Amino acid sequence: MSEKPSAPARNPLDMIASAHAVQVEMCDAMERIADSLPDEVDRRLCAQVASCLQFDLPLHHHDEEEGLFPLLRRRASPEEGLDKILERLAAEHSFDNDFASEIAEALETLGQGGRPGNPEMLGYMLRGFFERYRRHVHWENQLVMPLARLRLTQDDLDALLARMNENRRQAG
Repeated sequence: MSEKPSAPARNPLDMIASAHAVQVEMCDAMERIADSLPDEVDRRLCAQVASCLQFDLPLHHHDEEEGLFPLLRRRASPEEGLDKILERLAAEHSFDNDFASEIAEALETLGQGGRPGNPEMLGYMLRGFFERYRRHVHWENQLVMPLARLRLTQDDLDALLARMNENRRQAG
């Protein structure tokens, strides 16, 4: 009796690219929320974005910093200057996680039917975050992802997938 072939493992770079697409959608949703303040807010959308900011974003950053970035450092040549780029992206992750946490609290309040204490400030925070984060994702998509697809070996991809799966087990 033969065994069924196992389902092929997902490509972790495709998973990261998919997360980037979701993050751009999250930025679009944040823009809609900012435009609707203070009285026309979609409460369900606020709750969804808050959840994404609290859970999905830090997990994605962890995947990149603990999985993707170290693998890329091993495969890049020194003259490419990738170390500086990855350091900057990791620093942005740290700032973004802190900023996202603040915004998520305000969006949770809106999602539960509350009103923002200072709608102008919340709008300013939302715009500051989504404008900055769109640039961040663009940099990763234009610089990091093509290099990862070019340089990472199958063993690297297997290690990255294992790391990402472990991150999800720990988060869940």
